Amino acid sequence: DLWHCPKPDSFDEFGCFPGAGTVGSTEGCLLAGLALKFRWRAWYAKRHNLSEREIRREYPNLIISTCFQACWEKFFRYMDVEPNFVLPDSTSFKLSPEAVRAAANEHTIGVVCIMGNHYGGQYDPVEEVAQVLAELNEEKGWQIGIHVDAASGGFVAPFQRGNSLWDFRV
Repeated sequence: DLWHCPKPDSFDEFGCFPGAGTVGSTEGCLLAGLALKFRWRAWYAKRHNLSEREIRREYPNLIISTCFQACWEKFFRYMDVEPNFVLPDSTSFKLSPEAVRAAANEHTIGVVCIMGNHYGGQYDPVEEVAQVLAELNEEKGWQIGIHVDAASGGFVAPFQRGNSLWDFRV
């Protein structure tokens, strides 16, 4: 159980975990981004009493470090989501939870935390970012999700000691 994915009630019947199989990390990121967008769209429409047509006029954003993988450019361009770039900390090259707090707003569909950025392999502090999002969601009634882009570090991190939580336990 490398990623601690919760076993669904239907596991004995179907023998599989929820989710979608992909042929690569780009497709995984695109599908994760769309899941965040569709979840946000349903929440925002209900919160503002908008029809399906009206909600499609809203332009959501996704918070992401400037150390992102290039596939996210495809997501922003083709899926009509605005990038909400946050500069990583200049000494750790990691996403700052407080920078996430400052960047979040009602149109934010989620935050991408990177497990192994392409520049130095640093891991964003997923557990701390998730805590900030939980506080914001509770305080403001938002529904900001999180996606862990673990294309580079997801196969290494489960075997390393001392990492903060970053997988399905968050």
